[in-house]
Amino acid sequence: MDAINSETIATYFSLLSRKAPAEWEQLPDIGLYMDQVITYLERQLDLFMKVESEKLITPSMINNYTKSKIVPRTEGKKYGKEHIALLLTVFTLKRVLSVQDMSSLVGKIGTASETEEFYGLFRQGMASSVKETAVLVGTALAKVTDGDKTIDFKTLRALALDLAVDASIRSYAAETLLAFANPEKEVTEKEVKVRAKREKAKREKAAAKKEKKTSS
Repeated sequence: MDAINSETIATYFSLLSRKAPAEWEQLPDIGLYMDQVITYLERQLDLFMKVESEKLITPSMINNYTKSKIVPRTEGKKYGKEHIALLLTVFTLKRVLSVQDMSSLVGKIGTASETEEFYGLFRQGMASSVKETAVLVGTALAKVTDGDKTIDFKTLRALALDLAVDASIRSYAAETLLAFANPEKEVTEKEVKVRAKREKAKREKAAAKKEKKTSS
């Protein structure tokens, strides 16, 4: 089989466009134990997790984020609303940000009101991004299928490459902005140039790979 039903893909991205973590007011306002936290996070982020992959949320991961001071320590063994909000953010962004960058982004949050404001910005950005991505993929699928209900794997890989390159550039931009926003670490002009040169090489390599696939 060298093709897949395009409607299956369209359905997934249609669901994705309407998916976002719970609003602040809907987050559990009673303390949850570790196993309850993991179950809740998995349900909230189910569409962003590969079914066949290994467990993406574990107690050790949560404990590591606590040790890194990305998520505050609990009182006793229960996690409150602020913990849940930050964990939803962290496990969504862990694909694109290192622990160090995550600390720069989240580590300065202190009060409940600051957490609520930050979580609101996160949800707003996520809602915008999933809708934009769903439209982008849907438009691309409509162009390449031209009314056909199947799409070949080569075309799917090309679409995936476009999204991956875009994600890489955006991730780099986020890392650079966080570096400038971190007062404890001075970012020199030389460091920025080195990062830009490294990222340019990545883009050129990805473009060459895409051109080679298109011509084959």
